[in-house]
Amino acid sequence: MLSARPVRGRFRRLRSVANAVLVAILFAIPWIRIDGAHVVLLDIPERRFHVFGLVIFPQELFFLWLIVIGLALALFFFTTLGGRLWCGWACPQTVFTDVFAGVARRIQGWRGSTAPRRVAPWRKVATHVAFLAMSAVVALHLVGYFHPIDDMLRRIAGRQPIEAAGGFLLVFTALVYFDFAFLRQTFCKFLCPYARFQSVLFDSDTLVIGYDRLRGEPRGKRGVAAGDCVDCGLCVAVCPTGIDIREGMQMECIACTQCIDACDGVMARIGRERGLIDYRSLVGLERLRPVRLVRPRVLAYGALLAVVVIGFGAMLAQRSPMELQVSRNRSQMTSSTADGRWSNAYTLYITNRDVAAHRFELSIAAPDQFELVAGVNPIPVAATAHVEARVFVVAPSDAVAAGSLAMPIQFHLRRIGSDDRVLSRASTFVLSSGSQTRTPRGPGGIHAGH
Repeated sequence: MLSARPVRGRFRRLRSVANAVLVAILFAIPWIRIDGAHVVLLDIPERRFHVFGLVIFPQELFFLWLIVIGLALALFFFTTLGGRLWCGWACPQTVFTDVFAGVARRIQGWRGSTAPRRVAPWRKVATHVAFLAMSAVVALHLVGYFHPIDDMLRRIAGRQPIEAAGGFLLVFTALVYFDFAFLRQTFCKFLCPYARFQSVLFDSDTLVIGYDRLRGEPRGKRGVAAGDCVDCGLCVAVCPTGIDIREGMQMECIACTQCIDACDGVMARIGRERGLIDYRSLVGLERLRPVRLVRPRVLAYGALLAVVVIGFGAMLAQRSPMELQVSRNRSQMTSSTADGRWSNAYTLYITNRDVAAHRFELSIAAPDQFELVAGVNPIPVAATAHVEARVFVVAPSDAVAAGSLAMPIQFHLRRIGSDDRVLSRASTFVLSSGSQTRTPRGPGGIHAGH
């Protein structure tokens, strides 16, 4: 079940701390709320995406695209500088594989780096039971990024159906279990797309996990060969992907640093300087020149990342905390009232992007004697919610007779509060071709709604 030996060392200690911090962050985020709103919640049914206090609506998906592009550029930037830092230190595949492997070793009775000669059947069963339980916990928190996690737990405790979220919870549990119980680093070797194009981001100054061939060769037993490498094979034994780092940079290397710790331990025992395997650049390994951190590729990725960050900040600063969309009822363009006036029906879509509830007042800018009729005005809108309001604009018959078939009007939406922010949207008041000559008839009325 476990293909690589565990190892101790400075990077192993750092990795344990990093794993604990990253898992804690991943599990904590679905539980954290700010002013009642989730820190991160991709609420697809309600079409609202909560991202660290920013509520993104479908018409603002460019914010999500900017976040994704920024993260990709950050990955390119740090990969150019430090190689596969993401794979080795922050990728969930690496982190959870490490955590699952640590749990398995405890259950199966490993003593340090020494595997038991025989694993009892009950220990194997207990290992898979633990894996299933851990997979369910991981899946619960993954689904918690799309459905409120407290609501899911409340429904599960009350034996209530959780609909689609329940299906995703079962599927994610099965996928996580299969991944970390059986697939593990095989995913990194054959399925991960990042491993396929990482070499495009590397250059001769990129820091990678490298074996110092000039110092280590020719390898052999101590006192027999001139090189520092004693050919113990421990760097291969501890590698989770099973490669030999001494053969040079390879696509399968995930920069987990386990070979560094293993080699450092051997060097310490035989009284030689550590660092035979370490973070190095290709120019450093060949002793060509000092490493250059500032170079054109790094500057290019850094500049693009800065442009995205500045653009995101500028667009966020100009973002209105409310939105108004106006749609006219096209099934009945014009209707008449009992007192001889004419009306158009409109549907207003009011969005409150703020994390607090607000009241919004509607008004119009139109020719004299035009009137706005609404069932409710001002209109209350809950936090990060939207409402649909049906309103009518009524025009007197004499104003219509003197006007044209289409007259411009404007809807004003004012957020009642300390700032009294106003948003305006243009529309038209439309008459049918016979409205100016036709006499209104019938006891029609205006039925306003919201």
